[in-house]
Amino acid sequence: MKRVLALIAIIAFFSCGETANKTAQATDTTDTSTDTTIAQGSKAMTCQTLLEAMIKTSNAGAFKHFSNTHVHIRLNNITSEKAIIELYVKDVSDASGKAQQVENTVGWLELHKKNNRLLDITNDPENPIVLRYDTTLFQQNDFYKLCSADAVSNAVEKAKTNDVMLVEDILFNGKLKRFFTLSDFKKVFGKADSVKLVRDEAPCTSIFEENDSSENADDTYLYKNGSRFENHGQQVAVDEFWFKGRNFITYKGIRIDANTTMSKIKELFPGAVTGKLNEYREGTLWLMELKEDKNGISDGHIKLFFKSGKVYFMHWWFPC
Repeated sequence: MKRVLALIAIIAFFSCGETANKTAQATDTTDTSTDTTIAQGSKAMTCQTLLEAMIKTSNAGAFKHFSNTHVHIRLNNITSEKAIIELYVKDVSDASGKAQQVENTVGWLELHKKNNRLLDITNDPENPIVLRYDTTLFQQNDFYKLCSADAVSNAVEKAKTNDVMLVEDILFNGKLKRFFTLSDFKKVFGKADSVKLVRDEAPCTSIFEENDSSENADDTYLYKNGSRFENHGQQVAVDEFWFKGRNFITYKGIRIDANTTMSKIKELFPGAVTGKLNEYREGTLWLMELKEDKNGISDGHIKLFFKSGKVYFMHWWFPC
């Protein structure tokens, strides 16, 4: 009987030891690194999948005009306080004369870490719209842990293009892209202050320049509050935009108006070429030159002028 009891005690001892070892192994293999994938039930969540899951449950303005399947979502920037999120759609454009797929930004959002508030800053960053969304996803996953690696990757990519101002990321008066209709011009800017034929102004180049010059014979410049718009039939494009009165642009959700300082613009485009230029109408002004695309395909660039240390007007320049 004593032998049987001794045998049971030995078996129990080794069983407890094996259980303790398994528990220790489970503790030792717990992931405490900054891995960018976290399990959501049986499904792994990445920064992108979590971002899409949250934003597509929101009432962001972009979803009123485009379906969830058409709106693409990406993390544009992230800090210790908030994340900037871009909403965009893919479209086909022939503005350059060749049909090509382009991305058109349709919304900008801010996700604040302190209170988990999601804001739509598309039309007016200073007066954002508070959005509804599925906050349980945010509570169940560490968004900032998941997206830390993406933020580093985005910062590296941003450093490569810190002298580029992409036209698809610009909204004039928070509403219009660079190319729009004559009807849109009247709705947003009102009646033109003056109208002149393009041929009478004899520009070096024309935005709507065609191979057959007869098609452009009636093209006009529309002038409004100093800004100049080129008009071809029912099409209108911004040529010069002056930050006068209430005129402003948003660039990637950031508002730029007549009170925006040159130092603030330098923060946005630290790689841009700056200097002084004798602007024939306004005298000597500070100038910042920005590329139009990431790959340097375009021969033109955007000239951003400053007066008294603040943004004054912008002009699309193209060589003759």
